[in-house]
Amino acid sequence: MSLQSAQYLRQAEVLKADMTDSKLGPAEVWTSRQALQDLYQKMLVTDLEYALDKKVEQDLWNHAFKNQITTLQGQAKNRANPNRSEVQANLSLFLEAASGFYTQLLQELCTVFNVDLPCRVKSSQLGIISNKQTHTSAIVKPQSSSCSYICQHCLVHLGDIVPYNSPLLVGRLQVTSIVHSGSW
Repeated sequence: MSLQSAQYLRQAEVLKADMTDSKLGPAEVWTSRQALQDLYQKMLVTDLEYALDKKVEQDLWNHAFKNQITTLQGQAKNRANPNRSEVQANLSLFLEAASGFYTQLLQELCTVFNVDLPCRVKSSQLGIISNKQTHTSAIVKPQSSSCSYICQHCLVHLGDIVPYNSPLLVGRLQVTSIVHSGSW
């Protein structure tokens, strides 16, 4: 365990508390969520074994993504909510951001830990980033089983996001919203 990782965990606890503080506005909560994502991503990439031991990957999903998805879904399904269309648009944007985060995290993990997934196109082939590892001295080398686990975790959450953002669901919510508002 590195001292840096323990410090990251303490910072994460502060950010999670900020995200549940009812006195903060949406912009401040969004900023805290982004900072939490960045912090957990650093932990997963630099000290994977410690991060997995502390269940950072689960905390990341629950606090940075799942809780917000659940909240937005509840608001979007509430027929009495006059802002349902706006909430649905926010949900769609949030799901795109979540998908992008997990795709990018998977790419970074595979590059840093030299994991070759058959379903993955290397970043260098896409012209995104070099597959060269940089600053590897700060990275604690994990077991290959841990690398496989975290990559699987990313893929599972990418799969979790798909049903939330299904075009059929989006279309159904929009039609329902139009029918109930009498705008058709």
